Amino acid sequence: MTWEEKLEACKGLSEVSLEMRCPGDWYVVHIRVDIKEGGMLKSVCGNGTTPELAVLDHWRILTELQLGQYIVVGAMRENRRVVTWNGYMWKNIIEEN
Repeated sequence: MTWEEKLEACKGLSEVSLEMRCPGDWYVVHIRVDIKEGGMLKSVCGNGTTPELAVLDHWRILTELQLGQYIVVGAMRENRRVVTWNGYMWKNIIEEN
């Protein structure tokens, strides 16, 4: 997948945008997307010196999860969703309690 396709795939989870702090300092904002490990939620934000590198960093964070980690979309909402990337698409999973 190209970096543009990866950014588009991220939109399948929730609203996402690519922002510039200053020239050479880019980051990805992904609304209501967190990574859960144990009892903790960690926000997700890819960074890079170019838009491409920021998206690739963000994608790496979302898709190279460690054992016991998973993505939570809308953690505090009624339509909370728990997913992981299966190599082709976002796959809903059953959340561990």
